[in-house]
Amino acid sequence: MNKPRLSFWAVWNMSFGFFGIQFGWGLQMANMSSIYEMLGASESSLPFLWLAAPITGLIVQPIIGYMSDRTWGRLGRRRPYFLVGAVCASIALIAMPNSSALWMAAGLLWVLDTSVNISMEPFRAFVGDLLPEDQRKSGFAMQSLLIGFGAVLSSALPFILTNAFGVGKEATVDSPIPPSVTIAFYIGAGVFISAVLYTIFTTKEYPPENVEEFLAMKRESAGMGRAFSEIFQGITSMPKAMRQLALVQFFTWLGLFCMWIFFVPAVGKGIFGGRPLGVDDAVKTRLVSAEGAPWMASAVSVAKLYEGKKEDLEKQAALARADAPWYRSLLQMLGLSPAAPDAGSQISTTELAALIGAGVAAPVAATEKESRSPLVLAFAARLQENSVAAPSAPGIMAAADKLQGDLAAGRKYQEGSAWGGVCFSMYNLVAFGFAFLLLAVSRFLGAKQIHIFCLLCGSAGLISAIIVRQPSMLLLSMTGVGIAWASILSMPYAMLANVIPGSKMGFFMGVFNFFIVLPQILAAVALGPVVEKFLSGDAMKAVLLGGVSMALAAVLTLRVQSAEHREAVPGSPNCP
Repeated sequence: MNKPRLSFWAVWNMSFGFFGIQFGWGLQMANMSSIYEMLGASESSLPFLWLAAPITGLIVQPIIGYMSDRTWGRLGRRRPYFLVGAVCASIALIAMPNSSALWMAAGLLWVLDTSVNISMEPFRAFVGDLLPEDQRKSGFAMQSLLIGFGAVLSSALPFILTNAFGVGKEATVDSPIPPSVTIAFYIGAGVFISAVLYTIFTTKEYPPENVEEFLAMKRESAGMGRAFSEIFQGITSMPKAMRQLALVQFFTWLGLFCMWIFFVPAVGKGIFGGRPLGVDDAVKTRLVSAEGAPWMASAVSVAKLYEGKKEDLEKQAALARADAPWYRSLLQMLGLSPAAPDAGSQISTTELAALIGAGVAAPVAATEKESRSPLVLAFAARLQENSVAAPSAPGIMAAADKLQGDLAAGRKYQEGSAWGGVCFSMYNLVAFGFAFLLLAVSRFLGAKQIHIFCLLCGSAGLISAIIVRQPSMLLLSMTGVGIAWASILSMPYAMLANVIPGSKMGFFMGVFNFFIVLPQILAAVALGPVVEKFLSGDAMKAVLLGGVSMALAAVLTLRVQSAEHREAVPGSPNCP
């Protein structure tokens, strides 16, 4: 079938769902490590907790690709999968910031990643389905553009909510996850489902070229046993260029995973000097026992008084913002004007000591949920450590002083995490802008040459991050990563789409994803011990390791067979 060239807006419409997908994914990438740490995870356990992303991609994408190749109904071939994935992902995004325990957040990440993969894989094949061969590079570049746009907004959203709208950045009695992160995830859920529905309603799919042949193929390949058999055969019969690209993808995504896991915690702890609010496991075990019950009861009362004081200060701040010039919030959102101080930072040590005295005089038994709150645990630990059991206890000022340090460190960690999100937003912003250049450059430069240059820029960005100490300079490092990211999201797929059969576009795109997820599985299993034992526990050194891996990917791209020398694959455009 000779497919007509589509207009700019038609390509935009068919790709717009990726904006929503990346909005959800961007929130996950920028916030999951800090969410895990806020729920009590150690830094060395973070890679393992991220295992959901690669495992679900490994399993889900080839199966969904295989199934969508064999689907046709009222919604078309790929669109039913867009819809189901978007609904499930939006539900998971709403539930994630309400996680009360580490196991719950980890489980929801599995649901979220599975759902995102159900939506994302058919979008890749969508381009191959609807665009002629000579327009596919532009189609994938358009996806890259929208992915960048979605990730720019989502990665910086907690920072924007805090700086421009005064949303809190401190854990509460009800949740260890700050309100700025919670609201960002709620917004992400709405954007995800809305963007996917836009594509579903504005883009139609082509029916199978030969309906009888399509139905015969569907009957012959019915059953999951046959599906797995064909998937295995497809892996073993990959075209040579696809095998070469697979190795490039392996080292590219190993580098990216190093950055995604460790960059945000490294910024929060190493550059901003913060730490997540809470206590270590030994102290927590003691506090939740019968021995610690009186301290927990006093801590709940104090924490609620502390939150009440913060609420009063936040109301005053809201009135001040209402009287401020209209552009003040915009300048704060862009980081060009200092944000209003967090309400907690305005409570002096003396005021905090008074709240402690009032709280210990009227203890309230901790509920199960409150006993898991990092805020309550932090208060209880300092009350017990300083023997503050009555309003007249001599250790009240010492407890207040130490709590001030704990609370300030928690705020600093969230500030650093939010700035890490801004850094992620920066590389996505660069990718968004650079995607426009890719649309033009791809008309006269080969995808291979473009990809080599971009990978080297990404490698330089990651390697340079280890020598940076000023937060603002990290934005320069992320510029190189953004150039690489624009290419990673488009050029490998453009090279691949022209060497695989059109009838198996979704299937081979899913198989290609193996070489994205396998390095991530390797990193999830091995990276934590490597950082702890060989990199002195320095998370930023893991980011350096990612830069070296990306440089190796650039070198391996030199070996990829060019389009004019590709081997013939039965059913592909270059094979009769």
